[in-house]
Amino acid sequence: MDSRLALTLAGTMALSFAFDAIAAPRAPARRSMVALSIHVLGVVFVFLCMVLVSGRAQFSSFVSAAVVGLLAAVSNAKYASLREPFVFTDLSLFSQLFAHPRLYLPFLSASKVLAIALGTGLLIAGFLLEKRHALQPAIFVFLAACACLVVGSLLAARLPLSLIPSDDQRRHGFFAVFVAYLLNGLRPATWRTFRRAMESGPFTLGAPAACPDVVVIQSESFFDARRLGSFVRQAILSHHDVARSESVEYGELTVPAWGANTMRTEFAMLSGLPESLLGYARFYPYAFVRHACASLASWFKRAGYRTLAIHPYYANFFGRDRVFRLLHIDKFLDIASFANARHAGPYVGDAAVADAIIHSLETGGDEPAFIFAMTMENHGPLNLETVEPGEATKYHTLGDGAHWHDLTAYLRHLANADAMIAALLEYLRTRRRKTVLCFYGDHVPALPHIFGKLDIEPARSDYFIWRNFGEVCATERHLSAEELGAALIRAIDRGDMSDATVGTLRKMAEQ
Repeated sequence: MDSRLALTLAGTMALSFAFDAIAAPRAPARRSMVALSIHVLGVVFVFLCMVLVSGRAQFSSFVSAAVVGLLAAVSNAKYASLREPFVFTDLSLFSQLFAHPRLYLPFLSASKVLAIALGTGLLIAGFLLEKRHALQPAIFVFLAACACLVVGSLLAARLPLSLIPSDDQRRHGFFAVFVAYLLNGLRPATWRTFRRAMESGPFTLGAPAACPDVVVIQSESFFDARRLGSFVRQAILSHHDVARSESVEYGELTVPAWGANTMRTEFAMLSGLPESLLGYARFYPYAFVRHACASLASWFKRAGYRTLAIHPYYANFFGRDRVFRLLHIDKFLDIASFANARHAGPYVGDAAVADAIIHSLETGGDEPAFIFAMTMENHGPLNLETVEPGEATKYHTLGDGAHWHDLTAYLRHLANADAMIAALLEYLRTRRRKTVLCFYGDHVPALPHIFGKLDIEPARSDYFIWRNFGEVCATERHLSAEELGAALIRAIDRGDMSDATVGTLRKMAEQ
């Protein structure tokens, strides 16, 4: 290696550590030798790979530092909105960035977008200005890259990690943790851990004895916002209050996501597995579902249920179209089934989802139904929505200030979720067939700037399990998302009441 190239690499390494230092949450300068080595090996590996591809040493050096800077910038945007740094499974979501830009790009500030664009321009200029050099010999570069990969994998296995990204990053630094997660997450052991967890899940055996229809609704960003303070109008969730008072169980729900990552809560509910059993698969469990697996849907299907998913968005988002089949959900009504549906803001409204659920129950025939519906209306970014003058007074008492704009938009959609509950309860109270309704929020909304102003940081969503038969017991019980399926089964087992009781309830509702 000549002195010029050595000097270039030294500068690249220094720049990579400078980029790493800006990643939030910040890590101390003093770190373990293992963490420092993983960082260095990661940068060198990228450099060697780029040299093999481009034949340009100076360009490759710049790219290897720029990769750290780009990942750090994206991680900071994610951490500011979602309280979690960029992790290795987020790489698989880059294709969704281009397919669904509205869901992702607004979380990047103008300065970050400008910096990324500037960096990309410099990369292109550097590539064009530097001449390609013949590699002598290329095999040594390839073997050196392989050596970095092998040694990095060995060190990653030794790095003490909690799998809480923010905590690990504070201890070891951003890039070292990102590389360690990536190398450890791609090990065969990760896939084996996930497979063993799925094979030991709570829904691998058994089937319901009674067969009421079962509707599970995952409400986008739903939580009881009145916990934020008395400034939120109490009436905003009046129908939710009624549902809880008539429910079998209700309470707050601990979920494995904050502000986004819906699929984590979704998977926890469908699989009944806590994230502690999933290892590195916890960050994007759907990526690891490659074979037919037991789920809450398969538990019902063993008793002859038809299983159906309803979601007014694209079926390939999060790979649901592939994963749901493997979780034994037979039919998926996605955005194509809502071509003429009512919108509330940029997305299909909750009212349209309620209509789809009712239609599916009405046209299902004699087979019992398990319907898993996911709403979309309250999905952000909320700052892109419009708020009418004076609208805030319907939902809160903080006023019309621009800094409360997102809160007003959120509460408007929350009120629509409450109206959805009202419509479903009205229908189910008069329905002859026994039906159980489970309603829960996937996570709290991504409103860190609002929560910061209020000096509060909610983390738990809410749920209730209601039925149109059996006695009303309204037991308050706080659960985790993976416990929700078991609670639903309890509601069915405890509610095997006579048709006479169902008829009495229906007459009371009609009065």
